[in-house]
Amino acid sequence: MNQQIVSNSIREFSQYNRVLEGNNIYVEKKMAIYYQYFKKLSTGQTPKYLLIGCSDSRAPPNELTETDPGEIFIHRNIANLVIPTDLNLNCVIQYAVEHLNIHSIIVMGHTCCGGIKAAMAQDSVGGLLDLWLNQIKIVYEKNQELIESLENENDKLDCLSQLNVRAQVMNIWKNPIIQKSWQKGNPIMVHGWLFRVETGYIEELLIDSQTPEEMNKVFALKFKLDSERILSKQTTPLGSPKNNARKKFQSMQKQIIQHIKKQKENAGGFQKTNDLQQIREYVQNCQEL
Repeated sequence: MNQQIVSNSIREFSQYNRVLEGNNIYVEKKMAIYYQYFKKLSTGQTPKYLLIGCSDSRAPPNELTETDPGEIFIHRNIANLVIPTDLNLNCVIQYAVEHLNIHSIIVMGHTCCGGIKAAMAQDSVGGLLDLWLNQIKIVYEKNQELIESLENENDKLDCLSQLNVRAQVMNIWKNPIIQKSWQKGNPIMVHGWLFRVETGYIEELLIDSQTPEEMNKVFALKFKLDSERILSKQTTPLGSPKNNARKKFQSMQKQIIQHIKKQKENAGGFQKTNDLQQIREYVQNCQEL
């Protein structure tokens, strides 16, 4: 076997072991502060934020925000995209909103993003990646005049990074899960962040908080909430099968009452077996309705 290959393999294995050793150090540090830390962590999570970030290894959300496990619910993909048909992401959003009851969603992009840079170039990066990056190219196409007006190449990349975050924020506001939450009286806040890799700081992008209300009506959905469904059940349409059954029930009751009155007027009362049997049949028919 080539000596260089052996040497590289040993080096890679050493680096891999360093990652596992780092976990041991992490556990020791946490337990030194609070011995029951991981036992408490295992009881459940109550994060207040969902963060949708880029998979870039230089942009770890917890480390950048000095937050502990359990504080931020995190989803990451290439270039922090919110694609409406992404089943994985939509499951994350639904779970965060309907089960974890988060109150804010954050889309965090970053500078020096390889996905942004690739989307601005015409060179193919291969297969599914080209298809994925088309979502950024759409943003680039819509804002090409603004981006190309900048002279510095890094400024162009940063500009598209910001515009991409804004576009993904808008995609979240268009999401049916978020719109339903708003209509139910739980206004999820949506924020856009840009992490600057070269400085370490996060910049909050100024995004109009009124956007959900002013969103194009083409994307605005109306939901029949649970309270409205209950009300609609109570006010059944006249021609519905349920309403017809109710009318039959009421008619049957009237027949029973009339029959009982008639029997009381007779001297024999309820002595006749066939009269009692007839009443029982009326009652049974009524119950079946």
